[in-house]
Amino acid sequence: MRQVGVIAGAMACGFIGMFLAGCGGDEPSAPPPLTEEQKLNLGVVAIDAQVGGDRVRSSGTVIDPDDGLVVTAAHSVWGAKSMRVTTALGVLHGRIVARAPCDDLALVEVEPRIPGLIALPQAEAASTQSESLTAIGRREADPDRGTGSLVKIPTRSTGTGTDAALGGALRPLGQAILLDAPLVPESSGGPVVDDRGRLVGLAMATEADAGRGEALAVPWSAVQARLDELEEGARRIYVGWRYQYRCVPQLDAYAAAAHPGYRPLDARINAPVPASRLPGTQELDE
Repeated sequence: MRQVGVIAGAMACGFIGMFLAGCGGDEPSAPPPLTEEQKLNLGVVAIDAQVGGDRVRSSGTVIDPDDGLVVTAAHSVWGAKSMRVTTALGVLHGRIVARAPCDDLALVEVEPRIPGLIALPQAEAASTQSESLTAIGRREADPDRGTGSLVKIPTRSTGTGTDAALGGALRPLGQAILLDAPLVPESSGGPVVDDRGRLVGLAMATEADAGRGEALAVPWSAVQARLDELEEGARRIYVGWRYQYRCVPQLDAYAAAAHPGYRPLDARINAPVPASRLPGTQELDE
């Protein structure tokens, strides 16, 4: 475990050194402010989940760097038996610590903790129609070498909608920002930002059979409202979304139809996902 911390610290120091002055030395100079691109790179992760017999790739948005918490789309990780999280600093374990199936949200904790990830700032006002936006995701890279690359999809808000369909057996979203460009599944769970890199929403790619030419985003104000309800419970499992358990059957139906080998037992409510075994971090699975 000690060796893992040393490796992670050195990895983080080496990467952040590209951005910040002085990862050591007697009198390090004041670090320059991060650019918008650098903030995005440190605030967006790729998620590779094993669901049934399928590997499902999506993205996530860092919300609490100190506690290693990432929010993503619940349908992308529903029933995950293992999870790998690719960040700009390296590849980490992931486990689900809370889910809000009615809002299609899931909270993922990454391990081990490494310094350097950041939470993106939130836009002060809600998105307006025709506003220029960008949906951000991250592609997974080789777990032993790369840290993936950002996927940027220019889009615009075409307004807000209620009961916006994601497709398949997924429950319609009660609150949604309508986007005028389709999103790739890899971008689901990643941030939608304005031209200043501020959070406007959480990207949700729609299913092909939804009959839509555009995609959706959950307004960040709605995401934040749900996050504010959470409290840490036993075994670092977060509680506060219990009233949404009624929406579990829809997510079970979606996962069963989309991923052969899916078992409802794999999606126990608020059960932690076992960490996938990655080189040098097997001690975390004990």
